[in-house]
Amino acid sequence: MSAGLPQHLTLDYLRALLSRGVEKAAVTEEARTVLRKWVMDARRIARGEIPSSVSAPSVSGETQPPPEIPGQPPDSVDEVSFGNELRDILNGVQPGRTEEEATLPRHISFALEGETEEEKLSSLRELVVNWPPLRNMESLRDTPVFSSGSPRADIMMVTDAPGLYEEKQGVPLAGPSGQKLDAMLKAMGLSRTDIYLTHLVKYRPALPRQLTNNRPPTDREIEVSLPILREEIMLVRPKVVVALGAIAARGILQSGETPLSALRGTFHTAFDTPVRVTYNPSYLLRTEDISEKRKVWEDMLCVMEQAGLPISEKQRSYFLPKK
Repeated sequence: MSAGLPQHLTLDYLRALLSRGVEKAAVTEEARTVLRKWVMDARRIARGEIPSSVSAPSVSGETQPPPEIPGQPPDSVDEVSFGNELRDILNGVQPGRTEEEATLPRHISFALEGETEEEKLSSLRELVVNWPPLRNMESLRDTPVFSSGSPRADIMMVTDAPGLYEEKQGVPLAGPSGQKLDAMLKAMGLSRTDIYLTHLVKYRPALPRQLTNNRPPTDREIEVSLPILREEIMLVRPKVVVALGAIAARGILQSGETPLSALRGTFHTAFDTPVRVTYNPSYLLRTEDISEKRKVWEDMLCVMEQAGLPISEKQRSYFLPKK
């Protein structure tokens, strides 16, 4: 690796190596000097000797050289500390911060292998198994559930996180919720092979002594997982993304505590893609109210129109009160 690359490209390159499990790489002595300076600058920011606005070696882009402090002896960085602190910087952890407090860069470049979207998605699936920011989270279990369906689909559906059924079967939305989704797709004239279905968080959130019980993902788990979902959307390039449920909507739209009822009924935009918010199929298992089912169906009709699918009069009349 050369020292001549802009900082943001160098950091992206090093993060890509880490994402593939590569923790050692040959560098020139000039590049080593630059990397050491980034680590030392990060130490000085953590100690409050220079403001973080002056030099930001962590994630965001180009840096300005920090001011020299008269009489300040230069930091030394031994080989072990250098490697550990540089790895933390690449993973978004600044000196003096914990893994839980780490801030990920807004956009992460993944070094994916392959020429086609299918090959790159396969590479992304393999990356999820070892990607440090995700796997360093002890709050997630160890079995990933990635995606199913067509990588060239016009419709992409996103649900929150795997539960017991999904972890056992290895596919998104399994069990009773999955059966309800299958019924929705059949009414649309589609099947799972016609859409791209994925999770916002790729691992089942853990609980003490966990057996059949599940929990929703935390904000931190969503934040760490979001770069993976963004990469999926960029590779699949659907005509529309469907956020299934409030958690998926909050992650994709960064909508905070806005209730789902305030988000559905219109199109939003995220990652340069139209997004439609609707209820998770599990919600339909808990209600017999035909008006609630009609709301979901109206969302699906809008999704079908956005994707350019034909809609029959019979389909438009589903879940309407009988005259």
